[in-house]
Amino acid sequence: MATDNRFVVERTNVLASDVVVGTTYAALDAGDFGFYGFAGQTYAFHAEVVYDADGSTEGAAFSVTASAAPTVIQGISSFPTTATAETVTQISAINTPDHGTASIDGLNTAVVHGVITPSADGMIEVSGVAENASKITAKGGLSVLSWKRIDFPSQP
Repeated sequence: MATDNRFVVERTNVLASDVVVGTTYAALDAGDFGFYGFAGQTYAFHAEVVYDADGSTEGAAFSVTASAAPTVIQGISSFPTTATAETVTQISAINTPDHGTASIDGLNTAVVHGVITPSADGMIEVSGVAENASKITAKGGLSVLSWKRIDFPSQP
């Protein structure tokens, strides 16, 4: 009986230090809170970004960014807007969705997960955007990214 078993290794990064999130999407920590993807290969990713909001009216959002528009990207970005509500948005392009307009004053957790097939070799990184400058800080040591390759060629 033939089997089609695969050995898949999930890898994990932890954001090394605090990162202040700007008002345009940017990688949270260039090269250190992401992974190198190869064109045409598909990866699953899951990030939990713990961030500090300087006030309840400071919105933020988190996504993924890549060196070129991917062939495939689909995912979910969710982030709190109050102590009992959250925004859940589809990711259909890099650096989307737009930032929210509210957070919980203090620590928040955003979750970004999905799949991506890069169109070019290069870094795939967690990115963030803030409603106002210097008001959102992604927390080093608390934010985690995991990823794994999920497509493999058929075996003879």
